[in-house]
Amino acid sequence: MKRIFLTTIALFMLSAVSFAESGTTGPLTWSLSNGTLTISGTGAMPNYYSSDPPWYSYTSSITDVVIEYGVTSIGDRAFYECSSLTSVTIGSSVTSIGYRAFSYCYSLTSVTIPNSVTSIGFGAFSGCSGLTSITIPESVTIIGTGAFSGCSKLTSVTIPESVTSIGERAFVSCYALTDIEVSENNKAYASENGILFNKSKSNLIKYPEGKQDASYTIPSSVTSIGEYAFCYCSGLALVTIPNSVTSIGEYAFAWCSALTSVTNLNPTPQSINKWVFDYVDLSNVTLYVPAESVEDYKAAEIWEDFKEIKAYISSAIESSVTESDVSVYPNPVVESFRISGITAPTEVIITDLSGRTLLQQTVEAGESVAAGNLPKGVYLVRAGGKTLKVVKR
Repeated sequence: MKRIFLTTIALFMLSAVSFAESGTTGPLTWSLSNGTLTISGTGAMPNYYSSDPPWYSYTSSITDVVIEYGVTSIGDRAFYECSSLTSVTIGSSVTSIGYRAFSYCYSLTSVTIPNSVTSIGFGAFSGCSGLTSITIPESVTIIGTGAFSGCSKLTSVTIPESVTSIGERAFVSCYALTDIEVSENNKAYASENGILFNKSKSNLIKYPEGKQDASYTIPSSVTSIGEYAFCYCSGLALVTIPNSVTSIGEYAFAWCSALTSVTNLNPTPQSINKWVFDYVDLSNVTLYVPAESVEDYKAAEIWEDFKEIKAYISSAIESSVTESDVSVYPNPVVESFRISGITAPTEVIITDLSGRTLLQQTVEAGESVAAGNLPKGVYLVRAGGKTLKVVKR
């Protein structure tokens, strides 16, 4: 009896490990064996936004997906929440990836999209928090809204020449993203220092959230800042908006937790809504504006909520340089900093952005400058004939 019992358990365990399921979906067939889901046949995969795919009850068991040649599309929500999925093979007959097709496949680390795909749908890979790399082929023309939103480990993206449309929020909540590159031959988009613009650079679309530069001056070609353009940029403390900017989209600077100073050079306060600086404590942020516009900004909705609104003194800020043998480190500063590039006793002057002197002393090469008493914010440090921006945290 004991032997029969053990034999029964062994057979049950074997069948549990090697179970296989199969069926049809639209013109295609599917089979699941040992964690590998294979889609085969000829034609388009159905969309599943109004009903679950036939393999839905096995989503937590699927580790590999193979879409064989002959399948022409990946349906909406086809592999939604396949949380154990680690590998995807897409046949070269597939031309489109549907709405949320791979959304919330947390274990997926990389995907190679074949050179037959022309469109990546709304939220196709949204919430794939394990995804570290993605190859977008030259065949793709459309990247849908939120296509890669929530891919928190994605570090870089290259937009090929073929792309003509990128939907809103395509790269939002990509916290590790430091670089968005665009092919020089792309006719719709451009990049500069890893930042995504439209081709004429009149619209700043997305500043990568993983960039840790403490300050950024928006180019004077920009007239509009897109929705979510700087959101979740946790390293950004100082931003300068040129007078050319007339439009700022919703959530443009939301969740910029390190923001301490905004310089807005437009003499007329832009009309913005309450979500532009959502989850930013404006009572800790100083706003610098043209001297003749201070009162207008104090009376303007949302802008009036900044801690202080001060006159921008162009001579103080425009004298700052970024390319120099003299540099400050560390930057941002917590308690103290040193100045590299000096070899003799040098006078150091720290001012605020309006030019008011806060500290002046002579330091030896390698000597630290105490900054612990300075409030959090952005300052100018003059040393060795150079002026540099420094962030105090």
